[in-house]
Amino acid sequence: MEKKKSIVKTESFTELVNLFSNPILSYANYAISRKNKNDILNTLFLGKSYSAASRLEELLDRYNAKYNQKWKSFRENIAAIKLFTNVTYITLHLKSTSPHYRLVSGVDLFLEDTDKVLDIFYNALHSSFHEVLKNAKKNSLHSSSEIDKAYSFSVDLPEGVLESDMDKRHIDSPETVIVNLATSYLNLACESLLLENVRTTSKKNYEELVPEVISENKLRILENKFHNLQSLYDTYVSNSDIEFMDRNLRLIRGHASIVFHLLEASTSLIHYFERHMMDQTGLIYSFYKSPITKKHILRLLVEYFLNYASQFVIGGKELSREVIKKYAEEGSVEVRVPGYRGFHVRPSTLVSKIVQHYGSDVSLLIDGEEYNASLPMELFRVNEKINAEKRRNLANNICSLHSINDPKCIENFEKGLKEVFHELLEENKIINYSTEFSLPEINRIQEETLGEFANRAIAYLLAQGKIDLKTDLTVSFRGDKRVLADLEILANCGYGEDSYGNNIVLPKELSYIRR
Repeated sequence: MEKKKSIVKTESFTELVNLFSNPILSYANYAISRKNKNDILNTLFLGKSYSAASRLEELLDRYNAKYNQKWKSFRENIAAIKLFTNVTYITLHLKSTSPHYRLVSGVDLFLEDTDKVLDIFYNALHSSFHEVLKNAKKNSLHSSSEIDKAYSFSVDLPEGVLESDMDKRHIDSPETVIVNLATSYLNLACESLLLENVRTTSKKNYEELVPEVISENKLRILENKFHNLQSLYDTYVSNSDIEFMDRNLRLIRGHASIVFHLLEASTSLIHYFERHMMDQTGLIYSFYKSPITKKHILRLLVEYFLNYASQFVIGGKELSREVIKKYAEEGSVEVRVPGYRGFHVRPSTLVSKIVQHYGSDVSLLIDGEEYNASLPMELFRVNEKINAEKRRNLANNICSLHSINDPKCIENFEKGLKEVFHELLEENKIINYSTEFSLPEINRIQEETLGEFANRAIAYLLAQGKIDLKTDLTVSFRGDKRVLADLEILANCGYGEDSYGNNIVLPKELSYIRR
């Protein structure tokens, strides 16, 4: 049985909070006394304020302050300062580093919008510092305004960077490393469906997106994946002899980094919204008022952070495809044609999705003709070749049947057609798709043989989609080996369907084409 916790004395707790709150209250006094916003919008002040707020929040949570009427409002003030110092720090980092990320496009507009967001965060910080000082006074905390006059949070940063004088690491098989990096980016871009859903949403009330589309859990998972992608580059490419082989490599790294930082801030914002602003939080608004409204904080989240994250993900996809095209190793693979109706909608769409995912040039070859495998409409045309070959095989199969030479069948074509059909079924030459099947009633043409008559009748059923013919036909795909490997996996699992056209689950290697 859990032991009931004792209640701490108010005087003892107030004395303890005084020890921990002095730094953040000092920073608050400093912030509201400054006229130049750059004295607050700098990473040194924000970093120290965030650290002090984090430590104080941990202490308040340790003593259950968020469920205590006297301390809840103060605890909410500290949470707001922690949030806005953190997201402002990240946004400042984006402003200073994005010109060096070698982004494909949109940097100028991004920087303009970033300045607008920083102004909003500055006002939110100013309001939060005012509120925390008011609540500190109400809770009998000592608010020290003493700051070392010889110390300033504003630092003039010298121009330039340190010289890169370390020896470059040598990497064997650079093309493999480069293509792996680009492929990893493409796969992660396909996992970023959340960003695409937010970017294309028609909802004006962004609160309706939470938590079904946007939530802390979903954003944190995506943030960590982009962080891992950035780490992949830094581990295997950074400061190596391949880093300068192709400028697109650093461009990919830049896009992964800026998306990571945008998602990092997004995770903090949605955490604050879900934990401190949603109705179910039970926050007593008579005790506390957020420096930014729910509507405003969601607009910042969706229209700036997530919108730009989506745009930069798309830019990185194009770069990655260019890299794969440049370094891809050419090859070919022979696979069986789809068992159910050949290259109809589902197989053709899945094939084209794989090819489009990598952005490489891949061709399908059959009977001396070449088709663009990235276009479903091109693949539909392959069925003309497949069906022609099926009809040729049908004629050969019918000629070899016992019933074709049976005098009773030759005498009665209706009986003969039934025997031909049953014999083809028994030999597993055809597939019957119709539950209410009946042989077609067609007229015999003068001087037509039983084989010709049966071939014409079964070809009619084939054209009607009531049956299909078993075939061992194959086609070849030619292009990037990485794409061909996925196409071979797709072919080996029936192109996503069984022999009756029912959908089947694709293996995890192809999960990106189901998103």
